[in-house]
Amino acid sequence: MKITLEHTDTAEVEIIIRGDISSKEVSSLLESLKSKTSPGKLILHREDEQFPTEPKDILYIEAANNKVCAITPSGSFDTKLKLYELKEILDNQGFAQINKSTLVNIDKVKSVQAEFSGNYTLKLKDRKDTLTISRKYFKEFKSKI
Repeated sequence: MKITLEHTDTAEVEIIIRGDISSKEVSSLLESLKSKTSPGKLILHREDEQFPTEPKDILYIEAANNKVCAITPSGSFDTKLKLYELKEILDNQGFAQINKSTLVNIDKVKSVQAEFSGNYTLKLKDRKDTLTISRKYFKEFKSKI
C-alpha cells in the first residue's frame, strides 16, 4: 500500500482511495476509519434545554409527524437531525433500522418474536416498549445482532 499525504489550505480533511476498492485491504481500512470517526455525544433537546447524550444511552429513535425523537430511559427528547442522518452517524455505533421510521440500539433488545404477518415484534430490556421490525429491514437487523 502506498500512502501519500498532501497539505492544502482547506479545513476539511479529504481521503481519496485509488486502486481495487473491492479488496479486503480497502474494506478493512474503511472500517478502521469509520470507527475512528464516531460521533461522540449527540445533542438532544427538550423544551429550551440541550442534553449531550452518548449514543449507547439511547434506546431507540423514532420519526413521526415531521419530528425525530430519541427515546432514553429518562424520557423522550427531540433531535434536529433527520432519521437518515442519524442512521449514517450511528451505523457503526450498534444501531439498526427496523422499519421506515425507527432506529433501535441493538444492545437494548431483549427479544424478537415472529408475527403471522411476516413482521417481527421486538421487546426492549427493562422496558414495556414493543417495536415492529418490518420484513424489509429484518435482514439488516439480523446482520447486526
